[in-house]
Amino acid sequence: MNKSSGQTAAVGCLLSLVLGLPASAQPPMNLLTGEPTVAQLKADAARYLQMGFHTLAINAYRAALELEDKTRVLPSERDPDVPFNLGLIYARQGKLAEARAAFQRSVEVDPTSFKARYQLALVDLKLGNLVEAKQQLTLLAHAARSNPETYSHIQSLLAPLESVPLPSQQTNNSAPPLTIDSEGDKFALEQTIAPPEATLEKQPEEEKPLSALQRLRRRELD
Repeated sequence: MNKSSGQTAAVGCLLSLVLGLPASAQPPMNLLTGEPTVAQLKADAARYLQMGFHTLAINAYRAALELEDKTRVLPSERDPDVPFNLGLIYARQGKLAEARAAFQRSVEVDPTSFKARYQLALVDLKLGNLVEAKQQLTLLAHAARSNPETYSHIQSLLAPLESVPLPSQQTNNSAPPLTIDSEGDKFALEQTIAPPEATLEKQPEEEKPLSALQRLRRRELD
């Protein structure tokens, strides 16, 4: 190891001690030796989250978003999972305003993302943004017509919003081509914050095995 590498490693160890991290959770060297890439920051955030360091994960995701802004990355070339994952952390911490901003950014990057619009709708329900929530849920219901379980779930969220008026320009014809058949989206529907209890109705017990969406609704009701 040359002198420069040794100094860098020493700085990393000292920073880990200051942050109170174990040796296995030393800050990535790319954060010390130069500006990292969005992909590196995303990987760092996932690693921190896996180890339970939520604040460090948030910081890494936010740094990735700031890097995209700083380098003026085109919206079509940005990673929608970065703000989406950040939004999930904020939502689980109860920081709903921050979560909404993150999910909104994810939707702006990928308007076809079912999971991002779903999470955005749930946060809007929590915040009392009923018009915005109904707009998103209406789009989701339109996209989910070919999936009975998902369609039924979205309709159960829409039912209490029946009297909420939508802007006149909001029509099903304006719905982006959302997709819900990927494994990633199915997983995302399970990794959700619970919508307000008033928006769900209790379902009778079933003897047959529950599907992923049924298990999701059961957890929200418990």
